[in-house]
Amino acid sequence: MHIASERSTSPRCVDLVQEQWQQRQQDLKNLEYGGLEFTYVEPHTFTDQTEGYWRWQFSWGGPSDELRGYVNEHGELHRLEYWYLDWGDGAHVLVNQDAAAWTQMQEMVHCA
Repeated sequence: MHIASERSTSPRCVDLVQEQWQQRQQDLKNLEYGGLEFTYVEPHTFTDQTEGYWRWQFSWGGPSDELRGYVNEHGELHRLEYWYLDWGDGAHVLVNQDAAAWTQMQEMVHCA
C-alpha cells in the first residue's frame, strides 16, 4: 500500500512578504511605534552571512519580521531589506530609498 504525503497548504513566506511589508509600513507611520529592538548583527553570526547589518526587529517567534540595514564605511545605508521569517522559512523585499522606512533606519543608525 502506498501512502501519499500531504503537501502543506500553508502559504510560504515568499507568498506573504509583500503583504506583510505593506502592513508594517502602516505601523511605521505611527511615530510612537518602536518595535522590539535595534541591534547590530556582526558578520558571520549566521551561516552564509558575510556582511554585518543593523536589525530593527518588530516581532519575534513564528512569524517574525525585521528591517535589515546594510551600511558603508561612512555609516550610510546602501541597502535596506524587509524580512518576513517563519520557522525555517524566510523571504525579503528590497526597500526603496524614497521609502519613509529608509529615512527612519538611517536616523537610527546615526544615533546608535
